[in-house]
Amino acid sequence: MSIGQFALQSSVYTALNVSAITSTLSCGVYDEVVEGNSYPFITLGEETAIDYSTNNLVGAETTINVHIWSRYKGSKETKEIMDKIHDLLHDVSLTVTGVNLINLRFEFSDIMRDPDGITRHGVMRFRAITLGT
Repeated sequence: MSIGQFALQSSVYTALNVSAITSTLSCGVYDEVVEGNSYPFITLGEETAIDYSTNNLVGAETTINVHIWSRYKGSKETKEIMDKIHDLLHDVSLTVTGVNLINLRFEFSDIMRDPDGITRHGVMRFRAITLGT
């Protein structure tokens, strides 16, 4: 039985790829950075999974990093995007194919300036608990 890592990623991607992000904030959502992306944009980043199985169900505790990239002068745009991501993912009930999503919760965020001195890089981490169906 699967722990549903790709299914979870797909559900997160779908949740983020909505008009509140893509139209209102003019922000693309990507699984991989593509050269020439226009700013701002969001990428799904690193992920870890550890066993969260019970006696009779396979499960995982998964952390998912979401990266925000902006060239807006200052951190306003990055923070607005992060606020919307929080609204879309924190403690929501997503449908994840093949597993039950017990919860999805925000853990932390960080904003830093990239070495180029122009790009703001926000990182958010979410923790998901899934159990097999």
